[in-house]
Amino acid sequence: MKFSLFVHMERWDDQVSHRQLFENLTELTLMAEAGGFSTVWIGEHHAMEYTISPSPMPLLAYLAARTTTIRLGAGTIIAPFRHPLRVAGECALLDVISNGRMEVGLARGAYQVEFDRLANGMPATEGGKALREMVPVVRKLWEGDYAHDGELWKFPTSTSVPQAHRHPTDLDRRARPRLAQFRRGQRLQRDGHAADEGR
Repeated sequence: MKFSLFVHMERWDDQVSHRQLFENLTELTLMAEAGGFSTVWIGEHHAMEYTISPSPMPLLAYLAARTTTIRLGAGTIIAPFRHPLRVAGECALLDVISNGRMEVGLARGAYQVEFDRLANGMPATEGGKALREMVPVVRKLWEGDYAHDGELWKFPTSTSVPQAHRHPTDLDRRARPRLAQFRRGQRLQRDGHAADEGR
């Protein structure tokens, strides 16, 4: 059995500084590694003290330098708020910094207040469209040259620099039947079968 730790800088008391929360998160991660935990996960949320994590990448890069064995997971990167080239490159760079300990989860997003601020008011229920488009694009960027002409993103031939050897996990804690169907389709595509992506 493997154990993982999911942490944020959660601020309940304005007398506690953000620096102290950062130090607490670091201490929890070091304790988890010493206790044999397999992975520490840090999510993405915006404009809220409840989950202070506008990007998991700076925290994970810092923790990569402080740890040696625990895997480092972006859990999750919100697909509607990001561009696939940026996601592929940042995750791959974390893989390099951590010497291959990167894990990544991609999600559709949850809170409408974040969509109001970062996605021009897109209904949060439509975030799955970005997730379904992004997962295969990030994989292809990690494989090499790839041009994309999708519904949400379009870009000329590009490659993730650096490259990563791990594939993203299409995580979404609020998994719905369409997402489950999409996941099955992604597994079928990896195995060389035709797939219905559940659009």
